Amino acid sequence: MPDFVQFPLTIPEGSPFPISNIPFGIFSTALDGSLNKFAELSGEARAKVRRDIQNLIRDATSPLYDPQEQDRLLLPSKHVELHLPMKVGAFTDFMCSLEHVTNGGRLAGASSVLPNFFHLPLGYNGRASSVLVSGTPIARPYGMVPGIGSSVPEFVPSKRLDYEVEMGIFISKPVQHGELIPAYRARDHIFGLVLLNDWSARDIQMYEMTPLGPFNGKACGTSISPWVVTLDALEEAGAFITAEAAGLQGGKATSVKFLTCQHDLDIDVSASISRENGKYSAAISRSNMKHLHWSPFQMVAHHTSAGCGLGAGDLLGTGTLSSSREQASQDAGESGNGVFRLGCLFELTENGTKPVELGENLSVAWLEDGDEIILEAWAGRGRNRIGFGQVTGRILPARLMDV
Repeated sequence: MPDFVQFPLTIPEGSPFPISNIPFGIFSTALDGSLNKFAELSGEARAKVRRDIQNLIRDATSPLYDPQEQDRLLLPSKHVELHLPMKVGAFTDFMCSLEHVTNGGRLAGASSVLPNFFHLPLGYNGRASSVLVSGTPIARPYGMVPGIGSSVPEFVPSKRLDYEVEMGIFISKPVQHGELIPAYRARDHIFGLVLLNDWSARDIQMYEMTPLGPFNGKACGTSISPWVVTLDALEEAGAFITAEAAGLQGGKATSVKFLTCQHDLDIDVSASISRENGKYSAAISRSNMKHLHWSPFQMVAHHTSAGCGLGAGDLLGTGTLSSSREQASQDAGESGNGVFRLGCLFELTENGTKPVELGENLSVAWLEDGDEIILEAWAGRGRNRIGFGQVTGRILPARLMDV
């Protein structure tokens, strides 16, 4: 191996992964693996590993910079493949944005937000089998949708394919069956966070979800970023904030002690779309995790409240990150009036009835074959700023069916 790493390690300006952000992931040249066993270690042990890695990078005498050791310790990134960071035993998707619930309900014909939203973090059990690492293509799914001019449904490829901007929460220390973890202790059971895009076939979803909720409309793929950013790194970056509960009904202002938690996370999340292999591209969504009505710590607590238990590698999605006009206007001087606040096309385009114009002859109602969605997330400011990398996915045409 050539002597390609020298001290001091050069980290590009603006990199999402400075030395302060030591993310964890799985790569290989041949075999798969997972971080599940590592995640089950105590928080102190994982923090020590992170510090040891930082010290190795900062130390000029580190074996990382010894040409005789680099063949053993380092691999060129072009020779490795990134995998899912953890073996996902279960996937739960929440719906914790008041803006998203308000818009989605209105578009589905509801006159108001149902009262239960304000009293508990709403969620449903998803499919662990369709959690995919960033870069995995998504084939347009088939499903049952209302027939055109007929009461008989059709089994056809989805015409209303959508993305959802979310964050994912990976469980570390297992929660035993029957054990209840209050929100203020939930941090002890969180390994870290990833970007998450929960692809959604809205026509399939809307036809099937009454009365039991979504099924195949949300099962074609859930893309996550390959690097898990730890809570320690987020705390050092300044992403831990006091939960903003003033003026809220329930949620972070809940009076239920089991769900009460003073902590929240300040993480900017954005999405962009690329069409025709990059010929047309534009930013399309921007929100912040702190705009959720319920915090990730409350989600974990509520999940345990039935006594189901949680395993290392279980994945919790936050639900679509959409900001209200007021929330968007308070962040970074944004006007809050454009598309940079809603986390899916269902909301942006009013269920496809009002295509959003993004310039460069780019008009989007639903995702087309060949479209690519790119999500990014950042936390902290200035020299403390860290990122999550990206999660990407490109839409492929529906597979041919041999029937």
